This record gives sequence, C-alpha cells and structure tokens, in this order.
Amino acid sequence: MVEQAETLLPDGADAVIRTTLDPRLQAIVETRLRTLLDGPGAEAGVGQGAVVVLDAQTGQVRALVGGRDYRTGPFNRAVVARRQPGSAFKPFVWLAAIEAAGVRPDDLVLDAPIRRGTWSPANFDGKFRGEISVEDALAHSINTAAVRLLIHAGGPRAVARVAARLGIADPLPNNESLALGTAEVGLLELTAAYASFFNGGLRITPAAIESVQAERRTIAVTRAAPARVLDPDHAAMMARMLAAVVSRGSGRAAASPGRLVAGKTGTTQDFRDAWFIGWLDSGRGGGRMIGIWLGNDDNRPMDRVTGGSLPARLFGDIARDIGAN
Repeated sequence: MVEQAETLLPDGADAVIRTTLDPRLQAIVETRLRTLLDGPGAEAGVGQGAVVVLDAQTGQVRALVGGRDYRTGPFNRAVVARRQPGSAFKPFVWLAAIEAAGVRPDDLVLDAPIRRGTWSPANFDGKFRGEISVEDALAHSINTAAVRLLIHAGGPRAVARVAARLGIADPLPNNESLALGTAEVGLLELTAAYASFFNGGLRITPAAIESVQAERRTIAVTRAAPARVLDPDHAAMMARMLAAVVSRGSGRAAASPGRLVAGKTGTTQDFRDAWFIGWLDSGRGGGRMIGIWLGNDDNRPMDRVTGGSLPARLFGDIARDIGAN
C-alpha cells in the first residue's frame, strides 16, 4: 500500500493516506493468524502465513496480513511472495472446460489412471473412483479429473488464458501439470481472481488506497472499475461447485454455521504450501473473499498440513469472528 501511495505523491511531500482497511477486521485477522502460528501451526512446522480479505464486488482490501510479525520482518507474503497454489488453481481448469467444451457440473468425468508421456499423476489418497460428476471431482480435488478436463478444454494454454482473463498476471507453464497448480502465483491476485465466481462474473482489481491528501490538496486515486469477464451462468456454476467443496468435500473445515461459504483447498508437493481461497456471504450481496496461505519461507515441508486442515480451519475461525459485518 505504501508503494502504491508513493507513486501519487510529489517528491518530499507529507501526506495523509486513508486506506480501505477495516480496523476491526484487521485486528481479527492478525489475532487469528498469530494464534494459529503460535499453537497448532508451531506443532505442525508452520513458520509463516498470510491472509487477505477483499470485498468481492469492489476489490477493496478490508484486511491484509503479510506474515507473522511485520515489525521483525516486513516482507509481505500476501502481496510479494509467489508460491505454487496446488489444487487452489483447479477452478480455472474447470471454468476453461465449461467455456470451451460445454462441460456442466452434473456431467461425468473419469477418475482413473492416466499417463501423459512419462508423467502419471495420482490422487492425494491414491484411490480411483471411476466415473464421477464434474462437481464431485472438484469437491474432492481429484487430480486425474483435473488433467482430463484440462485436455478437454484445449490444453494448458487455453487454461492459462482463462486464468489471465480473471486476473492471474504471473507467467504460467505450458504443460499439463498446470492442472495441478505447478505455477507460482500471489495470494492477493489469486484471491481477487476467485471473486469473479461469486460476483456474477466481474473481474476486480484489489485496491487498498481510499484517498490521498498532500500539500493541502486531494490527489486523485485511479481505480479500475469491475469489468465483465465471465458469463453469469458460468460464474453461477463455479460458485455452486465451490460451495460443494465446503459442504461435502475437501474444504469442510471452512464451514461457518448459518453462513454460506464456498472455496477451494490447495496443497503442494511434500506439504510445502497450504491454501484456502474462499468466499463468505455477507447477507447483503457481493460478500467477502478470504485468502489464506501457510508455509515456510525456506520452503521447508510442514507436517502433513493440507489446505483442508489448518488453512480451512483458519478461514472458518475468521468467518465466525467477523460475522455479517
């Protein structure tokens, strides 16, 4: 946020900067992340984490925590860090299959061994289920189905174009492992890209600066307006399937009683990264996006921490604390 504001200021000018952060939400997120890292996170070898909360309709940043303690280490893991998202990337594969091949949530996809050259991806649990619905394949994060849907959608380049359209600006690999999230992305951009699934198909641009005043004048803050990038029906299909992830799939720990929650888990090889990117219904339309990453700066593996464990639990804790505010 400081870097964004500095580009607006005359050299050497003193300024008053008003941000979009909600102090109450910021305090909740900071407390919850610190509690997790000092307790169950420490027991499981989790050294760092980052959380971002966005308005799904506008992109305004309501809370942002870039690490355990900004005072001892100012590196912002929510904005600057780039890590593999694992299965948190899969929604872009599913969307590409919907758009390019007319796939629908109730259609069937095969969960069975698949070989692509020398590569033979397996599922996390080592099991194969045969034909299952596209919705269930996302809910249970089935790797073999993800690769088949990527192929059906036109391959990695087609999926990369979909992700870029929704706001993923980082370069993506041109190989089929992209289906399993082998790219490197940032937490803030990934969370913002998910918003299109829940706001009717609009791309939002994260914004943290509300206004800037310098030398007794207000400096204009330019904000990108939300832009339509998805068919609303396709966005609704994605929202439905991501809700199934929480109601009966890998993200059940993110559930918040009495609230509609949807999202996706992500876990990378050897438990080096764990993610949960989700949406919380605010009851007033739009709702809030909450993105969570846990891991270690030195890429050291955690002790079997998956996106459906500590990150999903942290999401649920934050969701219950912030309520409908």
